[in-house]
Amino acid sequence: MTVPAQPTEESKGAGAARRVRAAVSAAAVAVISSMRRYTALLKRSALFISLTSLAFSGISLYETVLKQPKLEIFAGCNWEYGRGPGSYDEFFVVPVTIANHGARTGAVLAVELTVSRDGRTKAFAARATVENLDDKRRQLFAPLAVSGHDSATASIVFTQRQLTTPPLIHEDGRYRAQLKLVTVLDASYGVIDRMLAPSAPDARFEIGLTGFDIAPVLAGSNASLDACPSAPQERPPR
Repeated sequence: MTVPAQPTEESKGAGAARRVRAAVSAAAVAVISSMRRYTALLKRSALFISLTSLAFSGISLYETVLKQPKLEIFAGCNWEYGRGPGSYDEFFVVPVTIANHGARTGAVLAVELTVSRDGRTKAFAARATVENLDDKRRQLFAPLAVSGHDSATASIVFTQRQLTTPPLIHEDGRYRAQLKLVTVLDASYGVIDRMLAPSAPDARFEIGLTGFDIAPVLAGSNASLDACPSAPQERPPR
C-alpha cells in the first residue's frame, strides 16, 4: 500500500502564488473593463455635449443672421374716412406698424386695404403717407425697408383702385376691413430661401362708424372710425 506524499512547504507557496496572481489578473481585467466603459461613456457624453452646442449655435445663427424677413402689419384704433373732390372718391387714413420678426431686412412694396359691408367690397391701395394723421400734408407712398427684429410706423392714406358708385361708407354701422402686405422675396440663399420663405399674414378688423354726417365730409373734413373692438385684432392661424 502506497502512502500519498505530503505537500511540501515549497508546493504550498507555489499554489498560493498562483492564486494571488489569478486574483490580481482578475482584478486588473475588471479595472480595465471598467475604465473602458467609463472612457466610452465620457466619449458619448462629450459627443452629446458637442452636438447640443452645435445645434444651439446653428439655431442662434439662423435666428440672428439667416432667418428670412417675417413681416406682420398692425393697425391703430383710430382710423379716418374722407372723400376727395368727387363725392365717390373715398379714402381712409390708417395708422399702421409693420413689424419684422425675421433676422434679415424686409421690403414692403405696397399695402392693400379692402373694406366690405352687406356683400359689397371695395379695394383700396396705399398712395401716400401723412404725419400725425394730418391729411393736408401728403407724401407719396414709397416702399418701406424694415430691418431685422425691428418695426416701422406710418399713417397711410388708402385711395380707391377704381372709382365705383355708390360710396361704400354712407351711414353708421360696422364694416369689415382687411390689410395685406405686398412684399419682395429675399432669395440670397437660392432654393433654400424660396422653400422657407414665410408669407405675411393679413390683418382683419371690424371698424365702427357712429354719428356720421356727410355734409362736413363733403366739405373736406374727415370722419372718425373705431377699429378697436372689445376683442383683440383677429389674426389668421399660422
